[in-house]
Amino acid sequence: MSVGARSLEALTADLLERLAQVDEVLPACSLVLERLAAEVGADRALALVRVDDSIRGVGLGVADDRVEALMAWARPGDGPFAACLRAAQPLPAPEADEILGFRVVAVPFRGCGDRPLGCAFFELDGIGDRAELLGELLRRCGPAIGRCGQLEASRGRVARVAHQRDLLTAILDTLPDPVLLTGADSTILLANRRAERLFAFSTEDNEGRRRAIQINTLLFGSFLTRAGIGEGEEPAGRELNLVDPTDGSDLVFEVLSCPLPSGTAPAGAVLSILRDITDLKRAVTQLEDQIRRSRIAEHQARRERDQLDAILENVSDPILVTDERSNIILMNPEADRLFVVPPNGGPKGPASRAVQANDTKFTTHISDFLLRNETRRVVKLAITDPDTGKDIPVEIASSKILDARGEPRAIVSIVHDLTQLGENERLARELRQLNAELESRIRRATVDLEERNRRLEWQSQELERAYRLKSEFLASMSHELRTPINVILGYTSLARERIYGDLTAEQEEALSKVYGTSQHLLELINAILDLSRIEAGKMPVHVEVVEVEELVQELSETVRPMLAKKALGYEARVEPGLPPLLTDRTKLKQILLNLLSNAIKFTHDGEIRLEACRGVGEHVRLVVEDTGIGIRDDHLELIFEDFRQVDQSRTREYGGTGLGLSITKKLLTRLGGVISVESEYGKGSRFTVELPLRTEAGSLEDQVRRAAVESDRAVVRP
Repeated sequence: MSVGARSLEALTADLLERLAQVDEVLPACSLVLERLAAEVGADRALALVRVDDSIRGVGLGVADDRVEALMAWARPGDGPFAACLRAAQPLPAPEADEILGFRVVAVPFRGCGDRPLGCAFFELDGIGDRAELLGELLRRCGPAIGRCGQLEASRGRVARVAHQRDLLTAILDTLPDPVLLTGADSTILLANRRAERLFAFSTEDNEGRRRAIQINTLLFGSFLTRAGIGEGEEPAGRELNLVDPTDGSDLVFEVLSCPLPSGTAPAGAVLSILRDITDLKRAVTQLEDQIRRSRIAEHQARRERDQLDAILENVSDPILVTDERSNIILMNPEADRLFVVPPNGGPKGPASRAVQANDTKFTTHISDFLLRNETRRVVKLAITDPDTGKDIPVEIASSKILDARGEPRAIVSIVHDLTQLGENERLARELRQLNAELESRIRRATVDLEERNRRLEWQSQELERAYRLKSEFLASMSHELRTPINVILGYTSLARERIYGDLTAEQEEALSKVYGTSQHLLELINAILDLSRIEAGKMPVHVEVVEVEELVQELSETVRPMLAKKALGYEARVEPGLPPLLTDRTKLKQILLNLLSNAIKFTHDGEIRLEACRGVGEHVRLVVEDTGIGIRDDHLELIFEDFRQVDQSRTREYGGTGLGLSITKKLLTRLGGVISVESEYGKGSRFTVELPLRTEAGSLEDQVRRAAVESDRAVVRP
């Protein structure tokens, strides 16, 4: 299928117009590939382009690894790819077929100046007779693709040049020495950062800095003029005195000047490097002072050496100094005793043999140390004491004294006696063993303790569960326990009232005892059941408005028979204007009745007082006070416990279950109140109850919830 001349021109114009908007070679190749592949119906194609002696590749429908493999095939200089580039017509490329995995036709194209630029590879299947069309289109688009490659290469070269320029500028600015480029008239053309600090100023600088920089410029210009006259064009090294613009101090520089060759810089340009030798000048002066001081120190060193010799003579550890041939040249008396044969030891005496053995061991150690590169060495040896003949474990610490060339001139060795250290190590081993045994015992004891704790925790949980089950059982058995007692009380009352006929005196007395005993048993069961209901959480709180004055009157009427029976005085007082309480009337009445009953029971003569008044803050205070037997101080903490009575003996004077105050405290806690007691043994007791007013508006559920929350704060205050 042929393409007409007008269609070819239109396609070429469209491609060139789109290529004019691209300035990189790979996007340009990708654009041409897509357009040409669509034109000839090829699904897969790729292009390789040579840019700056490198091969670039881009694919259409070809995996990246295949493109990379084809680029590697094209990199050798004079290979199949070079032959494709030199070809003038499209041709098959069997080597590319093997790499790409499908049959291709290679279409070379040229760039600017008719130089080989690249080659496009199209899938051969489906192209048919359109290979010549591909070659013609690539021939026309090749210069545009080459232009993109030249632009990309130019940008790369410009970037490299800019990078090199920035790098050279940074290098010059990093140099610690001032570097200047001056013209033929000694004007400064270029200066690094260090030179600008000496020769450049800004409008913000003060007058002193400006004057110092002007002086430096005059001195440097004069120096360059003298150097040009005296030395010609050869490099010259001179000293230059300048002024530090920062603090005005004198600076000395060594100037290295060299004229630059023509063509690389303006005519007559000179490059100058100023090396700061101010510190060097000062160092020379200081060196002269040091030489003088060293002579003084030499005399002092001789004096200190004499003092050191005296110290070494009195050191208990042996100290030896050997030369580079392992010969002992200096030692203290303790070393002399171990390593020198005594005059009276004889040539073959035990002391002589011990000293010779010690000397052999020490000399062997020093000789081996000299052959090594290390400057310090510590070894452990066993030497013999010539006086006792016993072996002594020692540690020899040797250090080399090096000369200027790094070669050993002498070796100083200190011999430490390790006898006590060995004993300490033995004791340490025994201590570690003892610690290990102790840790093992502690671990076993810890395991045993943990096992016991687990058992105790299990027992505690079981006890708590049993206690909870007991409370729940008793709370649920309230009806079953009370009904039989009530039946006994009912029938006993009917019999005493002669409903079933007349009674004899003995029958009357027996029924009275049965009635009293049953009544006492019912009170005991009620107390236990109330306690169980409270602990089981089955004691509801019914909140209502309670007038304190009315409650006090009801309580007074209730206890008057008991007061009259014991001939006790009674006083009830309510503070005028006391606001009403928002609480459970029945439980509050039971609380106060328990306190009044206890006060009457433990009071033989005197009086009982009940007082209601406003407490601290938004609280009402209710006080029950008596003149009874009182409570000892050590019993105050116990009276609110369950089944607790002050007198726990079997022959106690006062009866009861020991639950009255316990139930009182628990009920008061449910109402959000607190109770405290003050007592003096033999004179009476005073129980104080404080309840929150809670007069604010709110539903019944809100009041119950607040009472439950406030009950957590109820405490007993002795």
